[in-house]
Amino acid sequence: MKTRAHHHITIQSQRHKGAAILLVLLAPLLLSLACGRKEGTIAVENGNSSGPSAGATMPDAAPIIARYRGLDDSRDSTIKMRALINSEGEGAGSNAPKQIQLTMSRKRQPDGRVMILAEFTAPAEERDRDGLITVFADGQIEGVRYVQSTDSFIVTRDMMTEDALFGLTLQELADGQAEKYDFTITREETIDGTGCYRAEGKLKQGAESKFPRVVLLLAKNNSAAVRAEFYDNHNELARELIVTKTEQVVGHWTRMRWTIDNRARQKKIDFEALDVSYDQNLKDSIFTREHLKKIASR
Repeated sequence: MKTRAHHHITIQSQRHKGAAILLVLLAPLLLSLACGRKEGTIAVENGNSSGPSAGATMPDAAPIIARYRGLDDSRDSTIKMRALINSEGEGAGSNAPKQIQLTMSRKRQPDGRVMILAEFTAPAEERDRDGLITVFADGQIEGVRYVQSTDSFIVTRDMMTEDALFGLTLQELADGQAEKYDFTITREETIDGTGCYRAEGKLKQGAESKFPRVVLLLAKNNSAAVRAEFYDNHNELARELIVTKTEQVVGHWTRMRWTIDNRARQKKIDFEALDVSYDQNLKDSIFTREHLKKIASR
């Protein structure tokens, strides 16, 4: 990704950095919206889980996790979505829920990168959060924003920072970066009629994460994540992702409604995909800093 020489790339104040991280947080989440190309039921509604199923020896986790990681096979996508942010606990009564609407355009590159353009569409004051995100083949993520007042770009690659608004790390929104963990299938569970494998993940030696343990509940019929749990260093549940609705959009299983419960920050974020399009042959030119500057300056 190239930058014009006269553009000054700088890290601004903590407030600006937090806004840049917000964009990066949203982007990997959208990467996991497409759950793969499957035929079958058009909609799946997920509710409370029942107890584990009795039975036979559990299967090897490796092929199940491999299917889960390889589900999304779209070349590009455009997703219009909204997020409703609720604060809980002490002092929450003075903070009304905040709703944000945005459009995410995404395209895979031949070298393994995934380019994402985030355009905040409502409310109007959120438009200065527009950003360009690059997810590299090695798992690193870069977020870029353009600041019109200083004619400069803000860049962040901090994978561990918890954003002040969502209070979440990139890892959990990037489907937990399953490649960092050694998984074991411990049992089967049923969530609103959907049979799932419970995959217990232990952080690999030398891998970096705020969560030494993760749990994925993966649907047996299509390997999509129905739920994900993230545990802290005290083995206490810190985050929970719950998918409440998936649908097929032109053959792609797509996450349509889901909630992230950030227990540590006492924030709950409800996401909904409003409109989804796949494989539109999006132009590379919209995934550039030049285009980002143009739309952010409108």
